Amino acid sequence: MGTNIVVSEYGRAASAALARAILDAKAGVALAPVTVIVPSNFAGLAARRMLGSGDLGVPGVANVNFVTPFRLAELLAVGELPGRRPLTKPVLGAAVRRALADDPRHFRNVRDHQATERALAVAVGELSNVSIAGRAAIRGHGGQATAIIELFDAIKGSLRGFHDEADVARAAGHRSDLAHVVLPFGHMIWHLPGPISAPLASFLRSVLSIAPATVVVATSGTAKADHEVARTMRIAGIEFPPSNPALLSPPLADHIISVTDADDEVRAVLREVMQLVAQGTPLDRIGIFHPVPDPYVRILEQQFAAANIPANGPSRRRLGETIAGRVLMGALALPSDRWRRDRVIALVNSGPLRHDDKPARPAVWDMLSRYAGVVGGLKDWRTKLQGELHRIQIAENEAAAAGNNSGVKRMIDQRADTEDLAAFVDTLAQGVAAVDSSVGWPARAEAATQLLHGLLGGPQLRGWWPEAELSAFEQVESALERLAMLDEIEPEPSMAVFLRALSSELSVARGRSGRFGNGVVYGPLASAPGQDLDAVFILGCTEGLCPAARREDVLLADSVRKLAGGDLPLRLGQIDEQHRLFLAALAAAPTGKRWLFFPRGDLRSSRRARPSRWLLPTASALEGKPLYATDFEDESPSSIYEVASHADALVQASHFASVDERDIAQVFAYVQHGGDPGEHPASELVERGLRAQRARRSSAFTEFDGNIAGFGAGAGGDVMSASRLEMWATCGFRYFLSYVLGLSERDDPEHTVELSALDRGSAMHDVLERFMREQVQAGPPAPDEPWSPAQRARAQEIATESFAEYERRGRTGRRIEWETQKSDLLALIDDFLTSDDQYRLEHSSTPAHLELAFGMASTDPLEIALDDGRSLQFRGMIDRVDEGPHGNKRIVDYKTGSGTQYKGLAAEDDPTRQGTLLQLGLYAEAASAQLGASGVSSEYWMVNTSAGFARFGYPWTPSHRDRLIDVLTTIADGIEAGVFAAIPGDWQSFRNTYDNCAYCDFAGVCPRDRAEHADEKADAPELAVRVALVPKPNPEPDTPGNPGTTGNLGTTGNPATTSGGVTGGRT
Repeated sequence: MGTNIVVSEYGRAASAALARAILDAKAGVALAPVTVIVPSNFAGLAARRMLGSGDLGVPGVANVNFVTPFRLAELLAVGELPGRRPLTKPVLGAAVRRALADDPRHFRNVRDHQATERALAVAVGELSNVSIAGRAAIRGHGGQATAIIELFDAIKGSLRGFHDEADVARAAGHRSDLAHVVLPFGHMIWHLPGPISAPLASFLRSVLSIAPATVVVATSGTAKADHEVARTMRIAGIEFPPSNPALLSPPLADHIISVTDADDEVRAVLREVMQLVAQGTPLDRIGIFHPVPDPYVRILEQQFAAANIPANGPSRRRLGETIAGRVLMGALALPSDRWRRDRVIALVNSGPLRHDDKPARPAVWDMLSRYAGVVGGLKDWRTKLQGELHRIQIAENEAAAAGNNSGVKRMIDQRADTEDLAAFVDTLAQGVAAVDSSVGWPARAEAATQLLHGLLGGPQLRGWWPEAELSAFEQVESALERLAMLDEIEPEPSMAVFLRALSSELSVARGRSGRFGNGVVYGPLASAPGQDLDAVFILGCTEGLCPAARREDVLLADSVRKLAGGDLPLRLGQIDEQHRLFLAALAAAPTGKRWLFFPRGDLRSSRRARPSRWLLPTASALEGKPLYATDFEDESPSSIYEVASHADALVQASHFASVDERDIAQVFAYVQHGGDPGEHPASELVERGLRAQRARRSSAFTEFDGNIAGFGAGAGGDVMSASRLEMWATCGFRYFLSYVLGLSERDDPEHTVELSALDRGSAMHDVLERFMREQVQAGPPAPDEPWSPAQRARAQEIATESFAEYERRGRTGRRIEWETQKSDLLALIDDFLTSDDQYRLEHSSTPAHLELAFGMASTDPLEIALDDGRSLQFRGMIDRVDEGPHGNKRIVDYKTGSGTQYKGLAAEDDPTRQGTLLQLGLYAEAASAQLGASGVSSEYWMVNTSAGFARFGYPWTPSHRDRLIDVLTTIADGIEAGVFAAIPGDWQSFRNTYDNCAYCDFAGVCPRDRAEHADEKADAPELAVRVALVPKPNPEPDTPGNPGTTGNLGTTGNPATTSGGVTGGRT
């Protein structure tokens, strides 16, 4: 039966040709059956909408069916493949794994890689389309080609009970009664033939030879781009139309816009879309096409949603990214992640998890597990949560004994939360173990389904979920059901194989974003054939994207593909095929409404792009002379609309993608004419932010710089520590964040690499305190009595016990690093005892008091009366007080650092170092008050071998006490005045930060130009309170060369920006 061939261009011409073909096929009988074979379901939807719109002169589409070639083969192959089931991706993956396990051949070293499985599965799909003779020719090539054909035979041999697309096409095309079964389909119209597999093309050859048929074929205008279409049509028994000069002119665009990157491309498209809409173009008549999904799909989804413009297109969100997918994969991955604390908490945060018919409490459980020191491993979870329950019980008992009812309630609630967390981890571990211990695909799939339901609850608890998430949950269940069918192909899979197969199933995209026909349509270039639009935008017109870089198939190179006798497409031909799709996308809209976008670079990778070779014909036509890629290197040709930046785009725009863009443009124009951005009505939401920026750059000390005068941040009512006031003297802003706002750094036990400096100091304090206390209780050693070997051994035992507690709490980091660190600490303790022998002998002293507390537990605080009548109360714990021969007291505070910051302390007139070192003075006052000592000295003792166990301190004198009172008064004045200025200190090139920021938890909170801000505000009158921190110099007579004390304010000349003798700016 003859086949009528109609040749057209893509776009409206192809739609009109289809409409005429349908009218001719019906021959005046409205209900006469017509079947339209379309290149894709997407093209079928577009064709149905156009035919139904009435724009093509067709009164309707009654009894017109739209099918893809494969769908038609499926319908005609019914009953021809008895006992064989459709081949699914999980089944094919299982067959590939089985073949690799039996005999991996060339792939022995990579047979367990998921990429190997995926590549071989693709190769099997392609080779299924090759004839027996073609595969024999490939086998004869030798080497890897032979191995692939052998693997193909082995894989297909295990799949005899399944059929793939090629099997369906062959079965449908070879059935003896084909002429009879195609009758109900009526007239066949093959609309816009595109590249399809050889079996499908052969099947269409059979159908079109026995049914009344019309072929509507579109030409792109270049024979090279149409090569793959011509090859498909030849296999189908139809000669591609001969060259027609009238149709050999490829379509050109009307506008080229050059932008900075992909994000600006989409923003520019949105502005053009808004202009088109203002001119009357319906949204659903506008199309956007991209050469690659990443990053365009994500950006399109985000930008259209932000602009509140309806749009639809393929979604890149995969099942594994939905609630059900995240939860299931997150739970099953925990054993390989060694049950790390952060991974368990991430799972709890990944969806609305439930336990014991109650919602999980992610924030509470996160805090509890951190406090308990959980690092990872089920044993660690159980041991440390049990230890935490023990600690809570002790605290509850103490609160009850003290009559603290609120404390008792708090501990009861905390115990209940900890028990819930422990029970959740146990239940989760049992569910994951059930999947791991199950045998066979059905059992594992069932156990995984039960785990999913256990974590997310039953259907009645998911009723409030979004529709998309409910659908995704069902798709995840379906994926597990498909995996349950793999036992006959791959019995008794390992857990790793099960997870790999499940991950592959959940890596598929979950469908479309938006509803087709509602709003702007976007998609890949492959979706362009069959589209009929009023305006079209093509993104990513750069080399490497459009066209894509040519890459050989690592398994089936083009030299091997040529042996298949035309049954395998060549990779080299992919560029020509992409060119056809590019031209089809351009032709989808009429002349005057075609845009190309050239992103000059990628801000994420800092790479400069070259314009696409397919953009150059349009650029040349617009410029009126030939243009080449090199013409774009320095600046864009005059005919190209170049957007220099996002800001430049907003300045030039006549239409905006969103209200925010319009507001930004209006504010910018207002500022350009001398206006204040904060006064523009559109700046209402950001006015406070603008005011904060101006305030920080000004010389005034404002609320944005730490001036909270009048907010009651006084120091008089609290019992304070020395370190608290030292922090204000060092940096007021750090004090504000820590003590006024109550912020602190979050501790992540699982990220601990080694024992931290803070924990190292605490551990050494604990060991020395316990050891010395035991010795003092047993009778303190005489000054000239060295520590005995037995005593030294006891110190090592105490250290080992203390370190074990830090290990239990997960504070010691990685085992290898900790073993080395622990060995060093044990040696350090022994070296310290030797240093202690020398110290006691030198000063004729012996330990008398250990951990002497004041203001803690039941002890009274130290009260310091200031000269103005106020008083301050302090708390603390003195590490050690030694007694000398005449009753004098020597106060020792252990430090485990290098001690660099304490050098020269004894020789200075200011023992407080401008308020940054208050500890020794306050400890001296506390010891004097509690022990009634008259002669007191205080010193820091460096428990550090590299520091030589040095000691830094001074005797406590009346002048030192007067200086302490002055400094405490100044600090109290500053806190009560609400002065919390940031004092960054000098720039440290070695640490690439400022002196006072090196170990600050809030270094990332402060602006980068913090030093410049501090210098700018140095003369603010509110900061004059800090002047008293700088000690007054000894008076000297004025001489011509010595102007007395005038201007002598310390190392910077301005105490307002000085902390411990450091400046506020870089040096």
